[in-house]
Amino acid sequence: MAIRPVINNMDTLGTKLLLVDVKPAYERLKKDNGQYERTDRITHYNYTIVCLERKFEKISIKVEEARPLFDTEKTEVPDNTLVQFENLEITPYVSNNWIQLSAKAEKCTIVKDG
Repeated sequence: MAIRPVINNMDTLGTKLLLVDVKPAYERLKKDNGQYERTDRITHYNYTIVCLERKFEKISIKVEEARPLFDTEKTEVPDNTLVQFENLEITPYVSNNWIQLSAKAEKCTIVKDG
C-alpha cells in the first residue's frame, strides 16, 4: 500500500486564482501502428490559471465540463477574471527528479466581486 499525500488546495494555490486561458483537449485514439490520432471530439478543457498569492505561478487544471467559461477561439478571456473550482483535486508526481502537480476539477466558476 502506498501512502498518498494530502494536499490542501488553498495552501497550495492560494485563494486568488486569475484565469488566463482556456483550451479544449481532444480525444485521441490509438491506431494499429501504435500511433495516436486526434479526433474532433472534445473530452475536456484545460484552464490555465495564475496563482496571484504564490509568486504568479501558473498551473493548468483539467475540467470535464460540456462547455467552457469562454470560447477562446472567438474571444479572449476578459482581464482580471478571478475563478474558483468545484471539487478541485491536486496530485503530486515526479518527472525528471522534480515534483510536479497535476490538477483536475468538476467545474470552474467566476468569482463575483463582493
